[in-house]
Amino acid sequence: MPDLPPNLARLPARPGVYIMKDGHGKILYVGKAKRLDRRVRSYFRAGGTDHPKQAAFVPRVRAVETVVTDSEVEALILEMTLIKEKRPPYNIQLKDDKRFPFLKITTAEPFPKAVITRRPPRDGSRYFGPYTDVGALRRTMKTLRSVFPIRSCMGKRPGRGPRYQECLDFHIHRCAGPCIGAISQEEYRKLVDRLVLFLSGHEDQVVAELRREMDAASAAREYERAAALRDRIEAVGRLRHRQKMLDTQERDLDVFAFARDEETAHGVVLQVRAGRVLGKESRRLVGVRGQSDGEVMFAFLTQYYRGRERVPAEVLCSASPVDMPLLERWLEKQAGSRVSLRVPRRGRFAGLAHLAEENARLDLEAARGESVRGGLAPEVYALQKALGLASPPVHIEGFDISNIQGAQPVASAVVFHNARPLRSAYRRYRMRSPERPNDFAMMAEVVARRAARILAGEFPVPDLFLVDGGKGQVSAARTALEQEGLEGVPLVGLAKKEELIVVPGRRDPLRLARRDPALLLLMRIRDEAHRFAVSFHRTRRAKAFLASPLDEIPGVGEARKLRLLDAFGSVDDVARATVEEIAAVPGIGPALARAVHDALRPAREASHVA
Repeated sequence: MPDLPPNLARLPARPGVYIMKDGHGKILYVGKAKRLDRRVRSYFRAGGTDHPKQAAFVPRVRAVETVVTDSEVEALILEMTLIKEKRPPYNIQLKDDKRFPFLKITTAEPFPKAVITRRPPRDGSRYFGPYTDVGALRRTMKTLRSVFPIRSCMGKRPGRGPRYQECLDFHIHRCAGPCIGAISQEEYRKLVDRLVLFLSGHEDQVVAELRREMDAASAAREYERAAALRDRIEAVGRLRHRQKMLDTQERDLDVFAFARDEETAHGVVLQVRAGRVLGKESRRLVGVRGQSDGEVMFAFLTQYYRGRERVPAEVLCSASPVDMPLLERWLEKQAGSRVSLRVPRRGRFAGLAHLAEENARLDLEAARGESVRGGLAPEVYALQKALGLASPPVHIEGFDISNIQGAQPVASAVVFHNARPLRSAYRRYRMRSPERPNDFAMMAEVVARRAARILAGEFPVPDLFLVDGGKGQVSAARTALEQEGLEGVPLVGLAKKEELIVVPGRRDPLRLARRDPALLLLMRIRDEAHRFAVSFHRTRRAKAFLASPLDEIPGVGEARKLRLLDAFGSVDDVARATVEEIAAVPGIGPALARAVHDALRPAREASHVA
């Protein structure tokens, strides 16, 4: 048993924080407790160092300082503050390798501006972020300012010089020109408010307001203004990034997950606003050796939300944090309102937690030197390189159509994850009454139906769509994806015979060597989609061949049909039987016998004519 610090007998029986130090006064560990005397003494009892981390630092403890607080929530706040300031080596710490950029809208100024900053002071401005890719943030702002042309020049007043001459931004329509009086302060404030709404995830509200103004301008015969508002509505529509819709309640929530090894953990936060996934943040946690998943999740949540202005009404976790009721109370104190903290086990939110876990796992693997590729199959990276994709196509969906001269048309959707079939996600589709054989229309139909299920949250958004066919099938699929709102997902077609890869927007098909791993992967997916579609088509044809008029009679299932055929030998003999003869068959009865007799009247009359 380790040596006891001299002040253990005088510990208060109250909530607070304890600080463990070595013989040189260096802080080793900071913790909180609901009751300090019991919690601290537990470290020094026999068996108290069974925990690997405790076994490492408790023998070095020579002094324990305590700070009493009024409540356990206050103790938690003080613990986080001390960990942030002192960085004790045996506490879990959230590491920010750099200061991530924020988008700052200076709403407190008469003519607000949009700037990118890495130090967000609390000055009354609106902050969005943090963003992990400053390059992507700059490109996004460039696009946003073409729709919401607010200024980017520095200073509290607009203008780039004492004469307030129009600048290049004004001429290229990325600034409304408040410095030269081209827009009133009231109209400029509307632009700013709509940009803030858009960044907050309320695109529908922005579009509704613009549409009302457009209608009013049109009614007042201000046609130029109405046309400008129409163009802005269309631009907002192009900007909208339709992610997976979670539900129709348009709720705001954060989803936490992490993946870990012995020394570190990589955490991911998916930010869901108004029912859509709008962003992802990644963090690295060190000092997790010997800590349970619940302890790591607790540290992740508390350090992430420490000092944040906004906490959503719902927080989801992939693993249950320790002290969950305490954590929920602290989050409510941070938010100033009710916060629900839970661990989803089934349904769409559980799927979102799994998605966050998958992102965290890839971050962890990417950080492991030699495993920089995240454990993905080599052909996945070969396909990424061949198609020039921004990220590896881990999740690929393939489509095929099967019919014989338009009869019994069906389609298939197959899924490959990391170059392997994910059969639980396969689906078969019956085409909805095509007027004539039309492979292009049927391909558009199955892709549109699958896209609708993806946007409804039933399936994850894939990294690549593959259709069996050439330019016609690819064009039909592309149109369907654009109509459903999944135009951002890459799409290719694989034409038979020469195995040419058709890429939208590319003039000539892409030709790869027959043994190229990228082509072989596409061929495997295409062939699997074809096999799955053909097997379904054969099943439907067989059912159609074996169908009989008995199948259409309510109350006659497979068992009763077999009894009737066994008793009479054929459908024609059943049709010629009387009601009493049919009712004599076990399990039929008079009422059903009358229904069978009436339903088979056409067959009976046809046999009489013959």
